Amino acid sequence: MGKFSYNKANRDNAVKVTVFEILPKGAYVCKIMKAQEVENKSGNGSHIEIGFDIAEGEYKDFYNKQFKANTSEDRKWPADARYCINVPNDSSPEWLVQQWDTFWTNVEDSNEGYVFDGEGNKLKGKLFGGLFCNEQSEYNGKIYDHTRLKWTRPAQDIRDNKYGKLPNDKLITAASSPVKEDDSGFMNLPEGDDEEIPF
Repeated sequence: MGKFSYNKANRDNAVKVTVFEILPKGAYVCKIMKAQEVENKSGNGSHIEIGFDIAEGEYKDFYNKQFKANTSEDRKWPADARYCINVPNDSSPEWLVQQWDTFWTNVEDSNEGYVFDGEGNKLKGKLFGGLFCNEQSEYNGKIYDHTRLKWTRPAQDIRDNKYGKLPNDKLITAASSPVKEDDSGFMNLPEGDDEEIPF
């Protein structure tokens, strides 16, 4: 067949794509890596972005291991390891206020003596329980599988297997309207490094 024609420099300079394991659907004790308040793109308020990892069990440090295994120069903290909570205001619906209160109550219940006071720098390392479902997203015509944190619980409920049912999966079907893949992630350093973890 003869010798193939190719540009070796292009291959040498190509970005290598790493395929990462997906966290199995389930219930996990999680820890907060960092939290920060961010303005909503719509300009109608703000939300708290929380970067987290798995704190206990077989999948402990799951996302930190992925981060360390990523050899690309612009490596980011996995986008699946993010949980966003809208900050309520005077005009917020009741469900949003309940969501806000439920999350911080679960964090308080998971960390003896801790009371949420709005100070983000006190949150690193705090535990909470998380219920994860399978989810799919579409980007550039391809479907991607994820495991997403959907609901939170006190960490002890996860350890005691008293958290109720897991959330329903959100999979793309022919009749569904695909969710575009969110290309934002955390440009973080893993816990234990001297630098503060940036988003």
